[in-house]
Amino acid sequence: MKQKVHPILGIGFGPANLSLAVILEELGHLDDAHFIERSSVFQWQDEQLLSGADIQNNPFRDLAMQRNQDSPHTFIKYLASRGALTDYLHLNAKFPLRREYGDYLAWVARAFSALVDYGQGAAQLTLQDDEDGNELFCVETHDNQRHLGRTVVLGTGRSPRVPPPFPASLGHTVFHSTRYLSSINAFNDQNIDVAVIGASQSAIEIVLNLLERPNVRQVTSIHRSIGFRLKDTSPYSRQVFLPEFVDYFHPLPAAVKRRLRADLRSINYAACDQDVIDRLTTVQREYSLIGSERLRLRPFTEVTEIDTPSDGGPHRLVTRETNHHTRETLDADVVVLATGFKDFGIGADDERYHPLLEGVASRLPLDEEGVPEVGRDYAIELKAPASAPRPLRIYLNGLCEASHGMGDAGALAMLSARASDIAASLLAPPAPASRRPAYEAMR
Repeated sequence: MKQKVHPILGIGFGPANLSLAVILEELGHLDDAHFIERSSVFQWQDEQLLSGADIQNNPFRDLAMQRNQDSPHTFIKYLASRGALTDYLHLNAKFPLRREYGDYLAWVARAFSALVDYGQGAAQLTLQDDEDGNELFCVETHDNQRHLGRTVVLGTGRSPRVPPPFPASLGHTVFHSTRYLSSINAFNDQNIDVAVIGASQSAIEIVLNLLERPNVRQVTSIHRSIGFRLKDTSPYSRQVFLPEFVDYFHPLPAAVKRRLRADLRSINYAACDQDVIDRLTTVQREYSLIGSERLRLRPFTEVTEIDTPSDGGPHRLVTRETNHHTRETLDADVVVLATGFKDFGIGADDERYHPLLEGVASRLPLDEEGVPEVGRDYAIELKAPASAPRPLRIYLNGLCEASHGMGDAGALAMLSARASDIAASLLAPPAPASRRPAYEAMR
């Protein structure tokens, strides 16, 4: 039987591609789309649904509210469906709990379950010809399923950043924060010492969670800066999460973008909210009053070596003080890497493109630094002969911080606006072949 070719094939069905499904439904093009998702059910940050953690985002900047206040998929409609709207409005909380917002997203996702093949993790993205000789995308999954699409929307989230010297040690006892809960819960029946690497919001939330666990004997928090710094929450700074800032940022030269991102870093990176900082300083003060060393903070420190004894004992970490250059060692049974995610770029912590694009790497248009060129509409238009009837496009839904600014760094605030831009481009008539650059000319 002839395999179906989907006009729009989405890889990943987290908040980004869920938001795209919402607007495609509004526009009457939902039947054009199909999605595959590696998780067995819809999930959002299940590994970081920690007690007391909130979303750090106005909940009414949701999947649809900014674009369509009458949408059945808004956060308000979710609350109303549960009879919880009055209770929520009565709360003295700036942001909703992460657990509640995750339930909202899952509630919306259930309306689109017929469009999603869950438990289908993408392993490879390649090109093949259809029966008319026109190219299309082929996505092969880890269980050898094949999905065909005219256009692909990549919504997998960014690759976890695992800095040196940790990649060779990843496993049961050394893991990224994206695996936190399932990994740490495996030690519930063991007494352990834990090292947490990083100074982000995720890092401080994990430190607080570890201190609530009776089996954790000691927590060592290691960061290269002075410690857990306060996030810049000024309304002026947080304009980076507005669509207008994307218009401002996208046309800038790559070097200017890097400088601007460094200047604005404290808005979203290596910085924390006041409430969790207050909680940790209170805990730290209590420990100091009773003479406990259960919590150790190591500012201006980086890990240069990690060793795993052959007998299965604790890891020996060699640390370096970044200013005085003194070295120390410490032992930890478990190491948690709250070290963020990779961006597209040429830096030591970057990747030039998402690993799933490797199968089409020879067709990616690259800028002067060898990084794929991504349009304002979040599309990469693959190089092709000028005579091709239509351009092949891959849309990057939530992967474009380097090209589109901090609003693309997993920020919930931009979901609706970004999905609107992608949908408008997906449904626009293709440009005439004569107006597109030829494959040979782009090599």
